[in-house]
Amino acid sequence: MPDFKKHLSLRELLIAKDQIEDIHYWRKLCPNASVSDFAVDRLKTAKIDAAQLADYQSFMQDEGYFQTVPMLPVAMQTQMLECIETVKMAGFPVLFALIYDVFYEAFNYFDPIMKHLLGDDYTMIPNFWVYYIEASNDGKGFEPHRDLEYLHAIDADGKPTVLTLWITVNDSTPLNSCMYVLPKHRDPEYHLAISDLKQGATKFKLEDVRAVPIAGGCLSAWDQYLYHWGSRSSKYASAPRASYAMYCQRGDMKPVDDASIDLREGVDFKQRLGLICRGVYRYSYVKSDASQKSPELLAFLENNMKVLKNHVHQLV
Repeated sequence: MPDFKKHLSLRELLIAKDQIEDIHYWRKLCPNASVSDFAVDRLKTAKIDAAQLADYQSFMQDEGYFQTVPMLPVAMQTQMLECIETVKMAGFPVLFALIYDVFYEAFNYFDPIMKHLLGDDYTMIPNFWVYYIEASNDGKGFEPHRDLEYLHAIDADGKPTVLTLWITVNDSTPLNSCMYVLPKHRDPEYHLAISDLKQGATKFKLEDVRAVPIAGGCLSAWDQYLYHWGSRSSKYASAPRASYAMYCQRGDMKPVDDASIDLREGVDFKQRLGLICRGVYRYSYVKSDASQKSPELLAFLENNMKVLKNHVHQLV
């Protein structure tokens, strides 16, 4: 039975189907973290002045990405890391940590930035992932790539209409697989990628590559066309690297994918499970796996994804 693209095993998911769909199991698994329909009106946001917001936008437009200073409380970072490591120790893909409230509460801290860059009515493309890079010589992030899921995700003024958001749960350093980027103004093939989803990067100079270590509790964001990757980790790293990622888009345009969602409206347990199953389905080999187990897993994923049809904004 082959593994998923992102190192998920089919077998463990099939064995644990009943547990996965039981909210009480998850509450018991990590009792220090809540799983609830949290009160959206009580969610907190970071306070960011207008000059800083303008700097983020300017940096994004010039370089193709930006990073914030730490904005998440240390206690929130600690709880997210506990959720990820507990889920991992229980034998689940770390993506299932997104069952817990804290990840959605953390995202809301960056709401002022998203509103500034994408407008007040921005929405989220429900494609999520959680990363946990071991502090070892075998640990590594994703290989060099452009996200390139959507064509022409740049407006007439050169501003992105779709952003990748990457939230660090703990410090990301060169020793535990920080991000490396090729700034767009140093990328001879950047402009070609806007209209070609298969465009690689073969003509850049190594000295133009930039390491972008970042503290825990920060947001990094980049457009669809930025060439980037997570580096090889090291046994000398002081800790694994934990983070999670998703896409957001402007809300005044049709969804660029088959659905979009407004997390500010709240996301209940079944919806979260649907989002997780969507991530497993979208970023795996399960659709093409010909093993006897794949139809059973496929049915499980699709059944849990059905709830999204009633709660997300479908493309029309």
